[in-house]
Amino acid sequence: MKTKTFFLAALAIGGSLTAQVGINTSSPTQTLDVNGLVRVRALSNAEKKIVAADAEGVLTLISPEEIFAPKALLNTSMTSAEQRFTVYEGKCFQPTDNASSCTVSVNHYSSCAGFSNPVDTQIVVGQTINTGNGQFLGTWTARYIDNKGFAGTAPVANQTAPDYPRISYPSANTANYLGSGNFAGQCNTDLVTTINQTTGDIKVESVKRSMYAHLVYLINIARSRSL
Repeated sequence: MKTKTFFLAALAIGGSLTAQVGINTSSPTQTLDVNGLVRVRALSNAEKKIVAADAEGVLTLISPEEIFAPKALLNTSMTSAEQRFTVYEGKCFQPTDNASSCTVSVNHYSSCAGFSNPVDTQIVVGQTINTGNGQFLGTWTARYIDNKGFAGTAPVANQTAPDYPRISYPSANTANYLGSGNFAGQCNTDLVTTINQTTGDIKVESVKRSMYAHLVYLINIARSRSL
């Protein structure tokens, strides 16, 4: 008991003097610097779950299935008017690292006829290179990789137009998906990526028009290790 009290007292004194505490090191570089392994008995688990922090910074355990399970996002209304819905908003790349990038993977379909089979889409945000000198251009853009995966109801890899949904890329940061159903004509939805070149944050939106609903499953977000 005396040993524990002495240790805690020393820890408190050392922390108040230097604002940094070192265990097995006399030159800590962070608020708490441990030279060795750390054991937290309350986080022991036979299932080898992943340690994470909650909104208040408290460490907890979560299963890999909770991390990688797709999240269902529904952009729906009973009107043909345009409606935007955020699929993902947050960090993507490090502006000081030209090689930094991210990929947002989604699986989606809509209430439109011809767009009833899911489409796999990867939104890759990264830099392009100058074809004249092979150097990075210094501006991040979004590129869309799609695999419709179906011809009618039969699975077919890399299916191309004119089979629905017809996919077009009206700009570097937008992909348009066109079904054969209607609200007085063909219905469509866009996946629009807004990029903040200064902070490295992005916003991916479902922009629905002339359809009842666009259902998006957010599969995962993969970012560069530099983040």
